[in-house]
Amino acid sequence: MSGAVLASVIWHRLDRDGTDRCRLSRVGDGWMLLGHARWEEPEGEVALDYALRVDDCWRCTGADVTGFRGPAPVAWRITRRGGGWALEGQAPVDGEDLDLGFTPAWMVVPLRRLSLPEARPVTLSTAALGGLGAARLEPREHSFCRQRDGLDHAVPSLSRDARLNVDPGGFVTEDPGRWRGVMVSGG
Repeated sequence: MSGAVLASVIWHRLDRDGTDRCRLSRVGDGWMLLGHARWEEPEGEVALDYALRVDDCWRCTGADVTGFRGPAPVAWRITRRGGGWALEGQAPVDGEDLDLGFTPAWMVVPLRRLSLPEARPVTLSTAALGGLGAARLEPREHSFCRQRDGLDHAVPSLSRDARLNVDPGGFVTEDPGRWRGVMVSGG
């Protein structure tokens, strides 16, 4: 059962045609992020719906991803196991947070939880969803550093460093070359 919607955001992909619509709702003693990501790939349209379950301390407790990638159906359940994450019977992967990979929505969870002092990087380990065709979780390190004009976000394993714009509620509103978002309500 979902509660009142506290925030809604619409992201537009910048690297290809696509959108992602996400809502944050209070559910019981925690939170729920519900989203609908759509984009085009050479294999065809990708249409993924996701639900991230979050406890009252802003720690993700699990996620479900359903939809289609081209003609192939997608139905994944990701659960927390010990200090990591497991995807449908695969061996658990260590990680403090869960990075869905195809949406910036996941970042609101650590950004609401972490204290990010200005100009001091904070490293975060995640289990990242990779290989949307044959899904798997892989360990990935992220580094966040608050700056006066945004938030530096580095992903060393992907050789990526970007200056993000983040709204006061922790939602990424711009990820250069990837996403541009507009808060529809809340934040």
